[in-house]
Amino acid sequence: MISLSDIQKSYGDKIIFKDLSLTIYDGEKIGIIGDNGQGKTTLLKIIMGETDVDYGTVYVNESIGYLKQVSEFNINEILDKLENQEFSKSFFMHLKKMGMKHFNLDNTSLTNLSCGEKTKLALAFAFAQNPTALILDEPTNHLDMEAKKVLIDQINAFPGTVLVVSHDTYFLNNTIFKILRIKDGVTQEFYGNYKDYEDQISNLIVSQQREYDAQNKKINKIENEIDKLRRWADKADKNVNRQGGSPSDSRLASLRGNAEAGARKISSAAKNKISALEKELEERLDAPEKEPIIRYRLKKDDIKSKIAISVQDVSKSFGENVLFQDVNFTIESGEKVALIGRNGCGKTTLINMILGKEQPTAGVIRKTPSLKIGLMSQDIYDLPQEKTIFELATEQDKEYRTFFITNLVNMNIDKTRFNTKIKNLSLGEQMRIKLSELILSDANMLILDEPTNHLDISNKNYLKKVLENFAGTLLIVSHDQDFLQGIATTTLIFENQTVKKNMLICDQDNLLHFGK
Repeated sequence: MISLSDIQKSYGDKIIFKDLSLTIYDGEKIGIIGDNGQGKTTLLKIIMGETDVDYGTVYVNESIGYLKQVSEFNINEILDKLENQEFSKSFFMHLKKMGMKHFNLDNTSLTNLSCGEKTKLALAFAFAQNPTALILDEPTNHLDMEAKKVLIDQINAFPGTVLVVSHDTYFLNNTIFKILRIKDGVTQEFYGNYKDYEDQISNLIVSQQREYDAQNKKINKIENEIDKLRRWADKADKNVNRQGGSPSDSRLASLRGNAEAGARKISSAAKNKISALEKELEERLDAPEKEPIIRYRLKKDDIKSKIAISVQDVSKSFGENVLFQDVNFTIESGEKVALIGRNGCGKTTLINMILGKEQPTAGVIRKTPSLKIGLMSQDIYDLPQEKTIFELATEQDKEYRTFFITNLVNMNIDKTRFNTKIKNLSLGEQMRIKLSELILSDANMLILDEPTNHLDISNKNYLKKVLENFAGTLLIVSHDQDFLQGIATTTLIFENQTVKKNMLICDQDNLLHFGK
């Protein structure tokens, strides 16, 4: 069991958690979701004892297999454990399950590890410790589809507790039974998988909107009533001041007194009623949340050719390591292509060859001269690390600056972060900067290399809408089934050291099926 009681945690003036209490029972499988910066990874580190709390108590009665984000990967932790024969046997067995059958932990292979291969190593390390609980931070980032399927099967077969931070909705729908949402320092629990959570949230929003509309109708009625009562009170007050007659005329004086008393009574009653009605207006429901608007520019020029890219008899090797050979395919103007294959098969290398950053060992790649490529790479460090968001914005025209800043605010980057150097921003914040740059570009072809890594679910949805509405050409490397659904129409599949182009069979439950 894992228990947190009255947890408080702040970083400077930013409150991450306030009075957080949470109990995770043995055998529960829980997915933690929330926008970037809401404290998901901080919560995991608090449980693991890597981050101290300002106040509260943490109780953990589990042996935990812990997967950190790939940016915190430390090979030395694995190497130290491999001296244990039982651990080593289990470790390589799990690696084999995830497709790394012939992997050797030597210095040469370590320097050439892809992000996906690092994730597989870290996952094998977590499982090989034979834990009673798993705590996984973004376990599917960089994983190829086959490895992801293996991980799903392993988690479903795991008898212990699973606590996972993930933005991969396909993964969450197939592994967990409870959602824990973190928002503004508050946690909410929803039973079921991510689809069940979406249904519950959708029903909640409909209910909130209905209550909000009913409240507004009541408010209008109350405000009209108050307006009417104020007119009566004003009229009564004027009648009190208008009463006349001769003071010596006792009959008129009596009538005037009665009129004044009646007017004052009407005025007092109206004012009391107004006061009561105004109290009813003090407690108001907040309006249901609406999806923020992301501004697009995308002023693209058409590709003046039917073929955007032609790859002819292309091979690529690094020494004796052959990535692929005799590759032939074309990407037509306006085509939406998903580039799919195992980790380390050469997808990013092929992209770099198309961009001119790598040269083929053999063959030729031709691009039409009118092609303008916009790139969203998985490497966040291609952003100018010493600049701030404001400095990036001021390098562009006024329209761009306005949209760029507005988009980042709507992507939940706090304005106080705009004067922070990019190197000091989180991975999620840096990916959102790249996303905002992408959707404001004038490119007529977009190349995206694992673009959803480090993006929260709402920002993944923004990106998906951009790509669905993009009239240009797309080449996307992604292992995220839900993200690709509805975007890609064809695939380039790495298989047996070559690349085959296929039509995509749109199977909503499983994008691992392809057809010719």
